[in-house]
Amino acid sequence: MWHYMKFELKNTIGYSIAMIVGGLLPIILVIGNYHDTSNVMANQALAKSLFSTLLPMISLGLVILPFTIAFGRDVSDGVTMRLVLFGYTMTKQLIAKFVSVLILVILTTTIYCVVLTYVLPLPSLSAISLINIYLSVMMLSAALFLLSFSIAQVFQGFNMIQGIAMLFYFGIAFLTGSMGSFDLPSTVTKVTDWIPFKVIRETLTTHWQTSTLLDFKDELFKLVVFLIVTAILFVVTKSYRQFKTCAV
Repeated sequence: MWHYMKFELKNTIGYSIAMIVGGLLPIILVIGNYHDTSNVMANQALAKSLFSTLLPMISLGLVILPFTIAFGRDVSDGVTMRLVLFGYTMTKQLIAKFVSVLILVILTTTIYCVVLTYVLPLPSLSAISLINIYLSVMMLSAALFLLSFSIAQVFQGFNMIQGIAMLFYFGIAFLTGSMGSFDLPSTVTKVTDWIPFKVIRETLTTHWQTSTLLDFKDELFKLVVFLIVTAILFVVTKSYRQFKTCAV
């Protein structure tokens, strides 16, 4: 199975633009938006806010863009079906793809934490908060992985899938306030609040030095709900794809 994961990791990393968007851009945005003042407390508050706001963008950039586009390209070119014929089943492909994406997200999150801790005046992070950071990005990555698979199953053609992936990336980024604050209708806000970007940044900023995981219960609850919703969508689109294939 390991050689499958290495293949998928190379396949995902091969989409260099997405690697820049998901790996490098969040760090650049945090550093670029930070402005030092003479107020130490204000500096720490701004650093924490920026760190927490851009953290979910790692999963969004590394999962929604490279995985969706790479998988959509393979589906369109018939690569996935040819691999199935050689014993690399769709289930094995999905497991290998998910593990490779998860490795990439964890490594990027580690770099993100190390670089920003060194560059910005961030206060010491508690062990519980650090655990929550990794738990959050892994759960978010799992949910976005299922969403990405659903996109690649429903839409046909590489250009279409690439366009939809971009639309989801920027749509989620703007609607969740990760790329600026906007006045949205209350109904839209209530829906987007269940995309756990906002709750991640607010909870992490508030409980930066917490000593109990209970402080993150609301965040974890919304992450679980989001994961369940994307899992249902995954099952529906997978069934749709199978039905469509059988019909043809």
